[in-house]
Amino acid sequence: MPSNPPAPFWPVLTDSPLVSVIVPACNCADFLEETLQSIVDQDYPHLEIIVIDDGSTDDTAAVARGFQGPVQLLQTAQPSSGAGASRNVGLRAARGDLIAFLDGDDVWLPGKLQAQIECLRAHPECAMVASEFALWSPDENGMWRAPGAFARETGEEDPQALDPERSGWIYHRLLLDTIVWTGAVVMRRELVETVGQFREDLRLAQDYDYWLRASRLSPVLTLARSFALYRRHPQSATRKWAPVNYAASVLETAIQTWGLNSPDGQGITQRELRNRRFGLHFSMGYNLFHSGDRAAAAPSFLEAGRNQPTYWRTWPYLFLSGLSWTGQRLTGRLP
Repeated sequence: MPSNPPAPFWPVLTDSPLVSVIVPACNCADFLEETLQSIVDQDYPHLEIIVIDDGSTDDTAAVARGFQGPVQLLQTAQPSSGAGASRNVGLRAARGDLIAFLDGDDVWLPGKLQAQIECLRAHPECAMVASEFALWSPDENGMWRAPGAFARETGEEDPQALDPERSGWIYHRLLLDTIVWTGAVVMRRELVETVGQFREDLRLAQDYDYWLRASRLSPVLTLARSFALYRRHPQSATRKWAPVNYAASVLETAIQTWGLNSPDGQGITQRELRNRRFGLHFSMGYNLFHSGDRAAAAPSFLEAGRNQPTYWRTWPYLFLSGLSWTGQRLTGRLP
């Protein structure tokens, strides 16, 4: 039976804790002002906003400098260092009792910070609280729906209601899905200092790795109400498939380090793990295949087949991508 591990001791929050909001931004000039305004519009007075310009070639830095608000502009040591390095620059500069994250093209909805601070006060055993969020895509004319429309739709929902499926010791649930979105998170400084920095060797999934590490140290709460919008556009990092399956790598590292169970004893089965591995590898292969890199897709389809051999669609993809891989090897285009 699952048991509740002793909760760590987190110091009592001050009456008005300083919140440091870390905002990585790379070529976000078209969106950054709206992002920053959504932070200021939280109507929470004790804020510092740290924008990290990661080698932008547009007016991102100028937008940050010109914004009327408590904004500090920093830069990464090397251009295009990635989200992990950008967030680490922000973490090193942050002075807040609480740390929050928001990418430079996303927005918060009103009341987010206040609801999360009240949640942390009501649950002193927890050092991290997230919220539900909504995907935000342009219409057929490229126009973005006003954030206020989302806020009105959720305005009657209880701001303190928790999603029970994503609250508690959630490490084992994270093994099966990335159920925490970075732009929805607020963390106590003490937890951040214990977890450490984001891994900079991961171009993607460095946030997935971070939440897995954090979920070993504290229960995580998730507010059921949507308090943030994740903007989906062609330049989004998660819309671009890298040749490395970073999420699968993070998953395997976590399993080797901590196994399949959360600190309270809840866990996943080997079958669930195989299905998770299959999904990560098949998705990787499918997207590489249909983006034109058939040879690179072959190892992903091979791993997908190993984990779920009865899914027949894997095998034609493996055959075709394997032909491309063999052809490139024979012509010297692959080592």
